[in-house]
Amino acid sequence: MTDTPTISLKEDGPLLVANGPGVTDATGETSQPKPMIALCRCGASANKPFCDGSHSKAGFKSAPDHSNLRNAAVTYSGVADGVDVTISYTPVLCTHAAQCQARAGSVFDPREKPWVQPDGGKLDEILDVMAACPSGALRVSVGNAHEQHLTTGDVSISIEPNGPYHVTNLALEAEFNGVGASKTKYSLCRCGLSKNKPFCDGSHYDARWTDTGDQQSS
Repeated sequence: MTDTPTISLKEDGPLLVANGPGVTDATGETSQPKPMIALCRCGASANKPFCDGSHSKAGFKSAPDHSNLRNAAVTYSGVADGVDVTISYTPVLCTHAAQCQARAGSVFDPREKPWVQPDGGKLDEILDVMAACPSGALRVSVGNAHEQHLTTGDVSISIEPNGPYHVTNLALEAEFNGVGASKTKYSLCRCGLSKNKPFCDGSHYDARWTDTGDQQSS
């Protein structure tokens, strides 16, 4: 037996968190840690974030569909504070948490082409975004350094409102799919719509999925 925090996957069922932390919701409240918890990933539970067995009735399938994913890294280079900076981005890993726009709008702006322009900001802003990006979709290389993710030392599971679980420093018993994916911070699908299960691919955003399980019309 081991007390190491881990997340495993039940086929066509929930995420199983062993020896993990409590789950932090959008209000900042954290549930009581337990030796084992089952987290909903079908989007249908009436007791979110916890599984209530709804996946069976909903006919949830946990198998991914990798046939049409934007799983290639795009790189953007520039100079920030006199230092060469290269930012790498993998679209399939992006959850649309928008921390990049909120923290460094002069560098990350979807209205511009290219949408990432390192020349537009300061190095500390860029590094702040790398640390805040919850999914590992963004990585950075500064000067001659190797590309890296920036991750806190905390073991945590938090919930993005109407979005995925953001996980840091929990071992995941699953194959990591996504160029440049981080095994120390990643985002797991909560709506059941991702084609890159168990990882979030932003499908909740496109479908306008909500915590009530609804999909809103455009």
